[in-house]
Amino acid sequence: MQNLLGKLNTRQLEFPAQLIVQKGAISTSEFLSSQISSRRVLLAIDDGVRELAKANLPHLHNSNSIIYSVTAADFDNVRQIDMLCAQKHIETVVAFGGGKVLDVCKRVATIRKFELIVVPTALSSDCISSPVAVIFDEQGKKLSLPAAIPNFIVVDTELCTKAPERLTQAGVGDLLSNYSALLDMDYAKGRANFDGFSYLLAKSAANEILNMEHKPLTDLTTITQLAEGLILSGLAMGFSGDSRPCSGAEHLISHALDYLQLGTGLHGEQVALGTKYCHFLREQLDLPTLDPRVLNTIERLKIKSTPAALGISKEEFFKALLIAPQMRRDRITFLESLEQIPVEILEKAYVNAFEAL
Repeated sequence: MQNLLGKLNTRQLEFPAQLIVQKGAISTSEFLSSQISSRRVLLAIDDGVRELAKANLPHLHNSNSIIYSVTAADFDNVRQIDMLCAQKHIETVVAFGGGKVLDVCKRVATIRKFELIVVPTALSSDCISSPVAVIFDEQGKKLSLPAAIPNFIVVDTELCTKAPERLTQAGVGDLLSNYSALLDMDYAKGRANFDGFSYLLAKSAANEILNMEHKPLTDLTTITQLAEGLILSGLAMGFSGDSRPCSGAEHLISHALDYLQLGTGLHGEQVALGTKYCHFLREQLDLPTLDPRVLNTIERLKIKSTPAALGISKEEFFKALLIAPQMRRDRITFLESLEQIPVEILEKAYVNAFEAL
Protein backbone atom coordinates (compact mmCIF):
# COMPACT_ATOMS: atom_id res chain seq x y z
CA MET A 1 0.00 0.00 0.00
CA GLN A 2 2.83 2.38 0.87
CA ASN A 3 4.45 1.92 -2.56
CA LEU A 4 1.15 2.61 -4.26
CA LEU A 5 0.56 5.77 -2.25
CA GLY A 6 4.05 6.94 -3.07
CA LYS A 7 3.17 6.98 -6.75
CA LEU A 8 0.02 9.04 -6.30
CA ASN A 9 0.04 12.74 -6.99
CA THR A 10 -2.34 15.65 -7.48
CA ARG A 11 -2.95 17.80 -10.52
CA GLN A 12 -2.54 21.53 -10.88
CA LEU A 13 -5.66 22.73 -12.70
CA GLU A 14 -6.62 26.08 -14.19
CA PHE A 15 -10.00 27.54 -13.35
CA PRO A 16 -11.37 31.04 -13.89
CA ALA A 17 -10.60 33.28 -10.94
CA GLN A 18 -14.16 34.55 -10.84
CA LEU A 19 -17.49 33.25 -12.13
CA ILE A 20 -20.74 35.20 -12.01
CA VAL A 21 -23.95 33.70 -13.39
CA GLN A 22 -27.01 35.72 -12.46
CA LYS A 23 -29.71 38.04 -13.67
CA GLY A 24 -28.31 41.53 -14.15
CA ALA A 25 -24.73 40.32 -13.70
CA ILE A 26 -23.44 43.23 -15.77
CA SER A 27 -25.59 46.07 -14.50
CA THR A 28 -25.91 45.14 -10.83
CA SER A 29 -22.46 43.71 -10.21
CA GLU A 30 -19.59 46.01 -9.32
CA PHE A 31 -17.15 43.34 -10.43
CA LEU A 32 -16.70 44.45 -14.03
CA SER A 33 -16.23 48.14 -13.30
CA SER A 34 -13.91 47.51 -10.37
CA GLN A 35 -11.88 44.95 -12.29
CA ILE A 36 -11.16 47.17 -15.28
CA SER A 37 -10.98 50.62 -13.67
CA SER A 38 -7.69 52.39 -14.39
CA ARG A 39 -6.58 49.60 -16.74
CA ARG A 40 -5.86 49.67 -20.45
CA VAL A 41 -8.76 47.73 -21.91
CA LEU A 42 -9.65 46.33 -25.31
CA LEU A 43 -13.35 45.59 -25.78
CA ALA A 44 -13.87 42.94 -28.46
CA ILE A 45 -17.36 42.74 -29.95
CA ASP A 46 -19.04 41.88 -33.21
CA ASP A 47 -21.26 44.34 -35.06
CA GLY A 48 -24.37 42.39 -34.14
CA VAL A 49 -24.00 43.27 -30.45
CA ARG A 50 -22.61 46.79 -30.81
CA GLU A 51 -25.76 48.42 -29.41
CA LEU A 52 -25.93 45.86 -26.58
CA ALA A 53 -22.34 46.72 -25.69
CA LYS A 54 -23.13 50.43 -25.60
CA ALA A 55 -26.14 49.83 -23.36
CA ASN A 56 -24.50 47.34 -21.01
CA LEU A 57 -20.87 48.46 -20.94
CA PRO A 58 -21.06 52.27 -21.20
CA HIS A 59 -17.97 52.72 -19.05
CA LEU A 60 -15.88 51.02 -21.75
CA HIS A 61 -16.94 53.47 -24.45
CA ASN A 62 -14.43 56.15 -23.54
CA SER A 63 -11.01 57.40 -24.56
CA ASN A 64 -9.25 54.96 -22.22
CA SER A 65 -10.58 51.89 -24.05
CA ILE A 66 -10.14 50.45 -27.53
CA ILE A 67 -13.12 48.88 -29.24
CA TYR A 68 -12.38 46.21 -31.83
CA SER A 69 -15.05 44.60 -34.00
CA VAL A 70 -14.36 40.94 -34.69
CA THR A 71 -15.45 40.29 -38.27
CA ALA A 72 -14.66 36.56 -38.35
CA ALA A 73 -13.14 33.80 -36.20
CA ASP A 74 -10.04 33.66 -38.34
CA PHE A 75 -6.28 34.17 -38.08
CA ASP A 76 -6.48 37.72 -39.43
CA ASN A 77 -8.65 38.82 -36.51
CA VAL A 78 -6.37 36.97 -34.08
CA ARG A 79 -3.38 38.85 -35.51
CA GLN A 80 -5.17 42.21 -35.45
CA ILE A 81 -6.10 41.94 -31.78
CA ASP A 82 -2.64 40.64 -30.90
CA MET A 83 -1.07 43.64 -32.66
CA LEU A 84 -3.36 46.13 -30.95
CA CYS A 85 -2.65 44.61 -27.54
CA ALA A 86 1.09 44.95 -28.17
CA GLN A 87 0.92 48.49 -29.54
CA LYS A 88 -1.44 49.86 -26.88
CA HIS A 89 -0.02 47.85 -23.96
CA ILE A 90 -3.43 46.33 -23.26
CA GLU A 91 -3.82 44.83 -19.79
CA THR A 92 -7.37 43.51 -20.03
CA VAL A 93 -9.45 42.18 -22.91
CA VAL A 94 -13.22 42.01 -22.51
CA ALA A 95 -14.81 39.61 -25.01
CA PHE A 96 -18.48 40.61 -25.33
CA GLY A 97 -20.53 38.58 -27.81
CA GLY A 98 -21.01 35.08 -29.15
CA GLY A 99 -18.67 32.20 -29.86
CA LYS A 100 -16.83 34.00 -32.65
CA VAL A 101 -15.68 36.80 -30.36
CA LEU A 102 -14.91 34.51 -27.43
CA ASP A 103 -12.90 32.05 -29.52
CA VAL A 104 -10.75 34.75 -31.15
CA CYS A 105 -9.96 36.37 -27.79
CA LYS A 106 -9.23 33.05 -26.11
CA ARG A 107 -6.83 32.21 -28.93
CA VAL A 108 -5.05 35.57 -28.64
CA ALA A 109 -4.72 34.95 -24.90
CA THR A 110 -2.57 31.89 -25.65
CA ILE A 111 -0.15 34.16 -27.52
CA ARG A 112 -0.09 37.33 -25.44
CA LYS A 113 -0.35 37.67 -21.67
CA PHE A 114 -3.35 39.72 -20.58
CA GLU A 115 -6.36 39.40 -18.33
CA LEU A 116 -9.32 37.92 -20.22
CA ILE A 117 -12.92 38.58 -19.22
CA VAL A 118 -15.62 36.87 -21.26
CA VAL A 119 -19.19 38.14 -21.27
CA PRO A 120 -21.29 35.89 -23.54
CA THR A 121 -24.42 37.36 -25.09
CA ALA A 122 -25.65 33.95 -26.25
CA LEU A 123 -25.28 30.40 -24.95
CA SER A 124 -24.67 28.50 -28.18
CA SER A 125 -21.74 26.26 -27.13
CA ASP A 126 -19.35 25.35 -24.32
CA CYS A 127 -16.68 27.70 -25.70
CA ILE A 128 -17.34 29.99 -22.72
CA SER A 129 -14.85 28.13 -20.56
CA SER A 130 -13.29 25.48 -22.79
CA PRO A 131 -9.54 25.36 -23.57
CA VAL A 132 -10.39 25.17 -27.29
CA ALA A 133 -10.93 27.88 -29.90
CA VAL A 134 -12.54 27.25 -33.29
CA ILE A 135 -10.64 29.31 -35.86
CA PHE A 136 -11.08 29.29 -39.64
CA ASP A 137 -7.98 29.01 -41.81
CA GLU A 138 -7.36 30.80 -45.11
CA GLN A 139 -9.28 28.11 -47.01
CA GLY A 140 -12.34 28.48 -44.78
CA LYS A 141 -11.75 25.23 -42.90
CA LYS A 142 -12.52 25.06 -39.18
CA LEU A 143 -9.59 24.31 -36.90
CA SER A 144 -9.92 23.41 -33.22
CA LEU A 145 -6.90 25.00 -31.54
CA PRO A 146 -5.63 25.24 -27.95
CA ALA A 147 -6.95 28.30 -26.18
CA ALA A 148 -6.59 30.01 -22.84
CA ILE A 149 -9.25 29.51 -20.19
CA PRO A 150 -10.69 32.95 -19.31
CA ASN A 151 -9.66 34.62 -16.08
CA PHE A 152 -13.18 35.84 -15.44
CA ILE A 153 -16.59 34.72 -16.73
CA VAL A 154 -19.62 36.97 -16.37
CA VAL A 155 -22.96 35.59 -17.59
CA ASP A 156 -25.90 37.95 -17.43
CA THR A 157 -28.76 35.47 -17.69
CA GLU A 158 -31.30 38.19 -18.43
CA LEU A 159 -29.21 39.34 -21.39
CA CYS A 160 -28.89 35.77 -22.67
CA THR A 161 -32.67 35.28 -22.64
CA LYS A 162 -32.81 37.85 -25.46
CA ALA A 163 -30.48 35.91 -27.76
CA PRO A 164 -31.97 34.36 -30.91
CA GLU A 165 -33.72 31.12 -29.95
CA ARG A 166 -31.73 29.13 -32.49
CA LEU A 167 -28.48 29.98 -30.70
CA THR A 168 -29.88 28.81 -27.37
CA GLN A 169 -31.19 25.62 -28.99
CA ALA A 170 -27.69 25.00 -30.37
CA GLY A 171 -26.25 25.38 -26.87
CA VAL A 172 -28.63 22.72 -25.59
CA GLY A 173 -27.61 20.45 -28.47
CA ASP A 174 -23.93 20.92 -27.70
CA LEU A 175 -24.45 20.15 -24.02
CA LEU A 176 -26.63 17.07 -24.58
CA SER A 177 -24.00 15.63 -26.93
CA ASN A 178 -21.87 15.02 -23.83
CA TYR A 179 -23.95 11.91 -23.19
CA SER A 180 -22.90 10.46 -26.55
CA ALA A 181 -19.26 11.37 -25.95
CA LEU A 182 -19.35 9.65 -22.56
CA LEU A 183 -20.58 6.44 -24.18
CA ASP A 184 -17.44 6.56 -26.31
CA MET A 185 -15.29 7.10 -23.22
CA ASP A 186 -16.83 3.93 -21.80
CA TYR A 187 -16.28 2.17 -25.13
CA ALA A 188 -12.57 3.10 -25.16
CA LYS A 189 -11.86 1.98 -21.57
CA GLY A 190 -8.69 -0.08 -21.43
CA ARG A 191 -7.33 1.42 -24.65
CA ALA A 192 -7.39 5.11 -23.80
CA ASN A 193 -6.84 7.00 -20.57
CA PHE A 194 -10.07 7.17 -18.59
CA ASP A 195 -10.25 10.30 -16.47
CA GLY A 196 -12.98 9.77 -13.91
CA PHE A 197 -13.12 13.38 -12.76
CA SER A 198 -13.57 14.83 -16.26
CA TYR A 199 -16.17 12.12 -16.96
CA LEU A 200 -18.09 13.17 -13.85
CA LEU A 201 -17.87 16.86 -14.75
CA ALA A 202 -19.10 16.29 -18.30
CA LYS A 203 -21.99 14.15 -17.08
CA SER A 204 -22.95 16.63 -14.37
CA ALA A 205 -22.83 19.41 -16.95
CA ALA A 206 -25.28 17.64 -19.27
CA ASN A 207 -27.53 16.71 -16.34
CA GLU A 208 -28.12 20.44 -15.81
CA ILE A 209 -30.36 20.65 -18.88
CA LEU A 210 -31.98 17.21 -18.94
CA ASN A 211 -35.72 17.28 -18.22
CA MET A 212 -35.93 21.01 -18.98
CA GLU A 213 -37.74 20.51 -22.30
CA HIS A 214 -41.10 21.60 -20.89
CA LYS A 215 -39.83 25.08 -19.97
CA PRO A 216 -39.35 27.86 -22.55
CA LEU A 217 -35.80 28.64 -23.56
CA THR A 218 -36.32 32.24 -22.41
CA ASP A 219 -37.04 31.09 -18.86
CA LEU A 220 -34.39 32.40 -16.47
CA THR A 221 -34.11 29.04 -14.72
CA THR A 222 -33.49 27.28 -18.03
CA ILE A 223 -30.93 29.87 -19.14
CA THR A 224 -29.13 29.69 -15.79
CA GLN A 225 -28.89 25.89 -15.88
CA LEU A 226 -27.78 25.94 -19.52
CA ALA A 227 -25.06 28.49 -18.71
CA GLU A 228 -23.85 26.49 -15.72
CA GLY A 229 -23.89 23.28 -17.75
CA LEU A 230 -21.92 24.76 -20.64
CA ILE A 231 -19.34 26.22 -18.25
CA LEU A 232 -18.92 22.87 -16.48
CA SER A 233 -18.61 21.18 -19.86
CA GLY A 234 -15.77 23.48 -20.89
CA LEU A 235 -14.02 22.91 -17.58
CA ALA A 236 -14.35 19.13 -18.02
CA MET A 237 -12.21 19.45 -21.15
CA GLY A 238 -9.69 21.56 -19.28
CA PHE A 239 -9.60 18.98 -16.50
CA SER A 240 -9.08 16.16 -18.99
CA GLY A 241 -6.44 17.93 -21.04
CA ASP A 242 -8.37 17.13 -24.23
CA SER A 243 -11.93 17.27 -25.53
CA ARG A 244 -12.79 13.57 -25.04
CA PRO A 245 -15.36 14.01 -22.22
CA CYS A 246 -17.46 16.22 -24.50
CA SER A 247 -16.47 15.06 -27.96
CA GLY A 248 -17.00 11.57 -29.32
CA ALA A 249 -18.29 10.06 -32.55
CA GLU A 250 -21.05 12.68 -32.79
CA HIS A 251 -18.42 15.42 -32.92
CA LEU A 252 -16.40 13.52 -35.51
CA ILE A 253 -19.46 13.63 -37.76
CA SER A 254 -19.78 17.37 -37.15
CA HIS A 255 -16.08 17.90 -37.90
CA ALA A 256 -16.49 15.97 -41.14
CA LEU A 257 -19.43 18.18 -42.14
CA ASP A 258 -17.23 21.21 -41.43
CA TYR A 259 -14.31 19.76 -43.37
CA LEU A 260 -16.49 19.14 -46.41
CA GLN A 261 -18.25 22.47 -45.84
CA LEU A 262 -21.67 20.88 -46.00
CA GLY A 263 -24.95 22.39 -44.88
CA THR A 264 -25.92 25.43 -42.87
CA GLY A 265 -25.88 24.01 -39.35
CA LEU A 266 -24.52 25.60 -36.21
CA HIS A 267 -22.06 23.51 -34.23
CA GLY A 268 -24.63 22.57 -31.58
CA GLU A 269 -27.12 21.55 -34.25
CA GLN A 270 -24.57 19.39 -36.05
CA VAL A 271 -23.54 17.54 -32.89
CA ALA A 272 -27.22 17.05 -32.01
CA LEU A 273 -27.64 15.48 -35.46
CA GLY A 274 -24.57 13.31 -34.79
CA THR A 275 -25.90 12.37 -31.36
CA LYS A 276 -29.16 11.13 -32.84
CA TYR A 277 -27.50 9.14 -35.60
CA CYS A 278 -24.95 7.57 -33.25
CA HIS A 279 -27.73 6.54 -30.87
CA PHE A 280 -29.58 4.61 -33.56
CA LEU A 281 -26.39 3.14 -35.02
CA ARG A 282 -25.34 1.93 -31.56
CA GLU A 283 -28.79 0.41 -31.23
CA GLN A 284 -28.29 -1.51 -34.49
CA LEU A 285 -24.91 -2.73 -33.23
CA ASP A 286 -26.25 -3.80 -29.82
CA LEU A 287 -24.08 -1.24 -28.03
CA PRO A 288 -25.17 0.87 -25.04
CA THR A 289 -27.46 3.70 -26.14
CA LEU A 290 -28.65 7.04 -24.79
CA ASP A 291 -31.24 7.60 -22.12
CA PRO A 292 -34.47 8.26 -24.10
CA ARG A 293 -34.80 11.60 -22.33
CA VAL A 294 -31.83 12.92 -24.29
CA LEU A 295 -33.56 12.46 -27.64
CA ASN A 296 -36.85 13.65 -26.18
CA THR A 297 -35.21 16.91 -25.12
CA ILE A 298 -33.70 17.44 -28.58
CA GLU A 299 -37.09 16.86 -30.22
CA ARG A 300 -39.27 18.80 -27.82
CA LEU A 301 -37.01 21.84 -27.90
CA LYS A 302 -37.16 21.66 -31.72
CA ILE A 303 -33.40 21.72 -32.20
CA LYS A 304 -32.53 21.50 -35.89
CA SER A 305 -30.95 18.06 -35.97
CA THR A 306 -31.76 16.33 -39.26
CA PRO A 307 -29.82 16.51 -42.53
CA ALA A 308 -32.82 18.05 -44.28
CA ALA A 309 -33.16 20.79 -41.66
CA LEU A 310 -29.47 21.68 -42.05
CA GLY A 311 -29.42 21.62 -45.84
CA ILE A 312 -27.58 18.31 -46.15
CA SER A 313 -28.59 15.56 -48.55
CA LYS A 314 -28.55 11.90 -47.56
CA GLU A 315 -25.63 11.31 -49.93
CA GLU A 316 -23.71 14.19 -48.38
CA PHE A 317 -24.37 12.88 -44.89
CA PHE A 318 -22.89 9.48 -45.73
CA LYS A 319 -19.94 11.14 -47.45
CA ALA A 320 -19.22 12.94 -44.17
CA LEU A 321 -19.86 9.81 -42.11
CA LEU A 322 -17.30 7.80 -44.07
CA ILE A 323 -14.47 10.25 -43.32
CA ALA A 324 -15.60 11.02 -39.75
CA PRO A 325 -13.16 8.58 -38.05
CA GLN A 326 -10.27 10.35 -39.80
CA MET A 327 -11.09 13.72 -38.23
CA ARG A 328 -9.36 12.80 -34.94
CA ARG A 329 -7.13 9.81 -35.63
CA ASP A 330 -6.21 9.45 -31.95
CA ARG A 331 -9.85 9.53 -30.79
CA ILE A 332 -11.20 6.04 -30.09
CA THR A 333 -14.95 5.89 -30.70
CA PHE A 334 -17.37 3.16 -31.73
CA LEU A 335 -16.94 4.40 -35.32
CA GLU A 336 -13.38 3.05 -35.41
CA SER A 337 -14.53 -0.01 -37.37
CA LEU A 338 -16.96 1.89 -39.56
CA GLU A 339 -15.73 0.25 -42.77
CA GLN A 340 -16.72 -3.15 -41.36
CA ILE A 341 -20.32 -2.16 -40.65
CA PRO A 342 -22.69 -3.39 -43.39
CA VAL A 343 -24.23 -0.62 -45.48
CA GLU A 344 -27.73 -1.82 -44.67
CA ILE A 345 -27.09 -1.23 -40.96
CA LEU A 346 -25.81 2.31 -41.63
CA GLU A 347 -28.89 2.93 -43.78
CA LYS A 348 -31.26 1.53 -41.17
CA ALA A 349 -29.79 3.80 -38.51
CA TYR A 350 -30.29 6.79 -40.84
CA VAL A 351 -33.94 5.89 -41.41
CA ASN A 352 -34.59 5.43 -37.69
CA ALA A 353 -32.82 8.68 -36.78
CA PHE A 354 -34.15 11.00 -39.46
CA GLU A 355 -36.98 9.47 -41.44
CA ALA A 356 -39.07 7.31 -39.10
CA LEU A 357 -42.26 8.92 -37.80
